[in-house]
Amino acid sequence: MSGTRERRLVFGEDAAGYDAARPTYPDELVDRLVELVGPDARVIDVGTGTAKSTRLLAQRGMTGVAVEPDPAMAGIAREHLAPHPGWRVDVSDFEWWRPTDGDAPADLVSSSQAWHWVHPQVGLWRAHRLLRPGGWLAIFWNFSEPGDEPVERAIAAAYDEHFPGESLFPLIAHDQRSPFEPAVDGVAFEAVAGELFHWRQHYSTADLLALIATHSHHMLMPADQRERLFASVAAAVDAHGGAFDFPYVTRLWIGRRG
Repeated sequence: MSGTRERRLVFGEDAAGYDAARPTYPDELVDRLVELVGPDARVIDVGTGTAKSTRLLAQRGMTGVAVEPDPAMAGIAREHLAPHPGWRVDVSDFEWWRPTDGDAPADLVSSSQAWHWVHPQVGLWRAHRLLRPGGWLAIFWNFSEPGDEPVERAIAAAYDEHFPGESLFPLIAHDQRSPFEPAVDGVAFEAVAGELFHWRQHYSTADLLALIATHSHHMLMPADQRERLFASVAAAVDAHGGAFDFPYVTRLWIGRRG
């Protein structure tokens, strides 16, 4: 079954669950983007999903286009962006998306939790062409920050038993590479830098299970294996009070179009 499902599109199988369970992004990150491009910036948001980060930009006054390949995810994004008439949601892969008059040149091309689904060299080339000179490409993800709390060790043990080689969330240490590499001929980004934002999210056992059910590596597991894993994770959290504060780190990569 998993071989017939494209991993980057499985999120739309439960778009409402994704929207309800996935975390947002820290205010400090949004402040940083406003600092770079200003509150009235024109944005092209890549892989917008259900507009988790896009709505934060819209709330600061930015306008633009949200590009999302999955129709179900795009439908929820439209609902969230409806109070912001300066936004449009297009259903398309970024690699094949066609801008209309006024979409470009943009001040900011952003992508949260999605750039790894975009062909890296095509994505950089397209972003460069869509940005004004001096505009910014901002790519960011939420990762987990390794800890040594008893509940975290218990959850790790559940994964070791039922899903060896995997973890609750991707670890920040697993992805240190800049998405601005490798270089693309004719594409110049300057002031490329990586920045980290540390924060915590409180989860009950039920909240945590709802969240991990939206992660693609869990969604593609055989159902019986997933049930055993989720039961073991639930038991681990319940045994340590039924809730915990999960340590997140958001990695932001930024680069200015030359």
